[in-house]
Amino acid sequence: MEDYKVLKVLGEGSFGRALLVHHKISDQKYAMKEIRLPMSSSDVENSRKEAILLAKMKHPNIVAYKESFEADGHLYIVMEYCDDGDLMQKIKHQRGKLFPEDTICHWFVQMCLGVKHIHDKRVLHRDIKSKNVFLTQNGRVKLGDFGSARLLAHPLSYACTYVGTPYYVPPEIWESMPYNNKSDIWSLGCILYELCTLRHPFQANSWKQLILKICKGSYNPLPSHYSYELHYLIKEMFKRNPKNRPSASTILARSCLTKFAKNYLPSEMTDEFKQALKETRKHQGTALRPKGKSATFFLIQECKGESSKCNCLESENIIKDLNECTKEQRKTDAEAETSEVFPGVTDLSHPHRRQWEKRTFNTVVDVLENASLLSSSFTSEEVKS
Repeated sequence: MEDYKVLKVLGEGSFGRALLVHHKISDQKYAMKEIRLPMSSSDVENSRKEAILLAKMKHPNIVAYKESFEADGHLYIVMEYCDDGDLMQKIKHQRGKLFPEDTICHWFVQMCLGVKHIHDKRVLHRDIKSKNVFLTQNGRVKLGDFGSARLLAHPLSYACTYVGTPYYVPPEIWESMPYNNKSDIWSLGCILYELCTLRHPFQANSWKQLILKICKGSYNPLPSHYSYELHYLIKEMFKRNPKNRPSASTILARSCLTKFAKNYLPSEMTDEFKQALKETRKHQGTALRPKGKSATFFLIQECKGESSKCNCLESENIIKDLNECTKEQRKTDAEAETSEVFPGVTDLSHPHRRQWEKRTFNTVVDVLENASLLSSSFTSEEVKS
């Protein structure tokens, strides 16, 4: 720490603190994440994974990694400082004034480029939200905070735990079904919706109402002055069945976004991007995710807010209504034929899948018994309306 001077605290959370620091040698400002290291060695390794993953991500739309070190029982991760705040702050500062569509497209394309990069490296972010999307004063948008990210050892792997913020959690997680990169796409759709409306797409005053809204895919339409393309993208990204959601590559392959994407890639990445778009258009809709027995997962909830427990009656009602909703929706989902999971994956009989299918996990209701009361990142008035 002797090479750095702490200028101010940028934020605090369950992990520790985010600091703005000055590097004395280079005379540059950086963001530093200070993480309290747990006592057990296995938990320490889990804490180090963010630095390991971030160090592998070299892309103009990913917050750049500088270094990491340990001192005085803390892990310090030094990263690029994004000097124009985060996207959640931008949305709040609009005070009801909607963003122009061009601005939305410029930001959204950059987010997609960042998500495509991590998915190409078989990494799930698992906590994509407006608060984790950062901006610079020169117009760059960067995906950050990889504290919840998970590296998949094999393209077929399905992670067994999910860490996320409730407003952005996709229906397959609440329904205890398997998920992969398409869960990040749902969360990315939530951000696109927020940029168009300045509101969360799914809002409620209770866990039960929120879960049912998400699982039904129940949200208000975008303002009518936005283009058909934005309406269409939201509709596709909010498909209940994850295999029917587009991949980041497919989203970027749409002509309305490709023209923006080329503006944000360095010259050495442009040819690679063009080739990727060609492959995406060529193979679009050909990768099938076969049907198989779904596993039950548990959600690790780390949202901030006032603590409160769901009572037993509410838990029973949640699962009852959720099951009714799910049965009805799956009749429609069963008709779907195409999928866009990780390219080339067509067989779910892989040992990775069989291994976690045999495990028994808690249901979502078990998790909600000890979960925090919902807390919106926007205004409380939004939830009431």
